[in-house]
Amino acid sequence: MTQETFHLAIIPDGNRRWAKQHGLKGYKSLYDKGFQGLTDITETAFELGVTHLSLWGGSHANIADRSTEFFTSIDRAFRDNVEKLADNPAIEAYDVHISIIGEWRHSLTPKTVEVFEDAMAKTAHRTGRELTILIDYSGTREREAAVASLVTRPDDSAAPARLLRERSWTGHLPDVDLAIRTGAWEDPHNSAGFLSLLMDETQLSFPEVLWPDFTPELLTRIISDFQKRERRRGK
Repeated sequence: MTQETFHLAIIPDGNRRWAKQHGLKGYKSLYDKGFQGLTDITETAFELGVTHLSLWGGSHANIADRSTEFFTSIDRAFRDNVEKLADNPAIEAYDVHISIIGEWRHSLTPKTVEVFEDAMAKTAHRTGRELTILIDYSGTREREAAVASLVTRPDDSAAPARLLRERSWTGHLPDVDLAIRTGAWEDPHNSAGFLSLLMDETQLSFPEVLWPDFTPELLTRIISDFQKRERRRGK
């Protein structure tokens, strides 16, 4: 982590397992519950010095390979909750620019796409913090698109690694300093190449909690632990 930026990425895993444990039925209710703590977590992260917060809302497979009932519910949940988030006072208070990255323009309904575009336009002038929501996003597909861009539009003026990042969807973001994945402590792993172009030196945390039970207090403890770590970077 540099003095200038602190990029925190969160994979909010475990929603469906939590719903099963608590007898919660209905996809929209499930994802509404998952979004409920989002504002508090976001505000806490910014209070603790995070400058860039990236949240994974769903992979390409999550959107493309599910039932019509699931798609309709998650589309509505995305629309309702992103709209609420954009209007939340904390977003204005921390001067937050909202960016939504992924292939959602090609997969979600026109009404939801319009809400996403409005949320980004409404916050485009802000420069204090950056909140990136990744929806219909796969890091594997991001890399493939970046490589395809290099093949079709080669450029010898810069190093290939630099060009790959410049052509990627998330290349404008700083490297991820800390990544938290809930719901995976028994099987700690990444999925679908999540932000893989930004995670060469990332510290990882797998708290023993499902996403709906992830609290600002737990986030505070994880960040405090991270800030105490000695990062040798191979030295």
